Amino acid sequence: MKPTYFNRHESMNSETRSTILNVIGDLHLCPLGHSTFTIQNWLYGSFDGYNYSSIAIESHELASIKEEDFELFEKILQIFNMIKKYPRTNEPNNNQF
Repeated sequence: MKPTYFNRHESMNSETRSTILNVIGDLHLCPLGHSTFTIQNWLYGSFDGYNYSSIAIESHELASIKEEDFELFEKILQIFNMIKKYPRTNEPNNNQF
């Protein structure tokens, strides 16, 4: 499954960007270690207009986080559910202002 795309500048506000960075920091502290790398990468990708939400929500990586740290799982799920609602574009347009 491939990611879809969205215009990050039009859809994502500074509060969402801060939340994503905080969650990425929390993932660095997660006892699962490197197995959270894929989720981190998908979250970082959102800053470039890549929408991995459908992939992430169904992923084994997110299920593992759910078992280890339910609160962190909920934060991640909330982010991907928000991104999932953003209008789609034909390509990532992170540099178009």
